[in-house]
Amino acid sequence: MKKILCVILVGLLYHPFFSRAQTISAIINNPDLFDGKIVTVRGELIGDIMTGKGGFWVNILDSESAIGVWLPDSEKGKIKFLGKYGVQGDFVQIKGIFNKRCIEHTGDTDIHAISLQILKTGMEKNEEIPVEKVVFAFSLGIVSLAAIGILHFLSRKESPPYDL
Repeated sequence: MKKILCVILVGLLYHPFFSRAQTISAIINNPDLFDGKIVTVRGELIGDIMTGKGGFWVNILDSESAIGVWLPDSEKGKIKFLGKYGVQGDFVQIKGIFNKRCIEHTGDTDIHAISLQILKTGMEKNEEIPVEKVVFAFSLGIVSLAAIGILHFLSRKESPPYDL
């Protein structure tokens, strides 16, 4: 009975629901600890997709740091949004093998993804500029033009003639 209870408890602890993602900062700051090991990271997909032979690169950003992830071409269809100005990227969980110096990719630090799970689909964001900022920028422009005009006027005054 105790053995069955232990097996069930261990099974629950290794269930994906209980698995804990590492932060990208922790992985980058301790590369020897994670090198060649399976890691799980969560974050926003950002930048652009860079295609390669048999797969593609994408960057994942958590709250502090970003890292490149190599994914097989079969995963490309899952990605809908990549974060950039005006766009919130897909929030994902990636499980993969961390490489301190990847032999396949010219010694770069990366994660070779085993699985990609979309936790929240991204979206386009409408950026609204507050009226106060527009008025402030316009006012600052007028003051700057006035200052340039005054300096130009003062610098054009004739200098006194020189006696030779």
